[in-house]
Amino acid sequence: METHKTGFTLIETLISITMISLSTLLLMKCMIVALHGVKNSDLRFRVGLILENKKNSLLGQRYISPLFSEGTSMERTGDVVIITTIINITHNLKKIILKGSRNNFGSVLIFYKSGILREVRNE
Repeated sequence: METHKTGFTLIETLISITMISLSTLLLMKCMIVALHGVKNSDLRFRVGLILENKKNSLLGQRYISPLFSEGTSMERTGDVVIITTIINITHNLKKIILKGSRNNFGSVLIFYKSGILREVRNE
C-alpha cells in the first residue's frame, strides 16, 4: 500500500524563502530612495527659504547703504553658506546675485535693486 505524503520539499522551502528575502530587500531599497528624496527636498526648501530671507533683508535696506557697494561677500547662516555678489549696472541700478549652498546642494537667486523704483524683478 502506498502512502501519500503532503507538504513542501526542502527545495521549495528554500526557493520561497529566497524570493521573500529578495522582495524584502527590494522594498528596503525603495524606502531608502524615498527617504533620500525627502531629505533633498527639505534641503532645497531650507536653502531657498534662507535666500528669500536674505533677499527681503536686502530689499529693506536703503539703496545708499554700504551693504550695496560693488563686490562679493560671504556669510554663514547656520549650516548654509551665502555668497552675495553685487554688480553696478548703472548709478541707480544694481544686480544682486545670492548663491546659497549646503552640503552638495546649491541654489542661485538673482534680483535687482533700484535707487529710483520700488519694484524688483527676479531672474
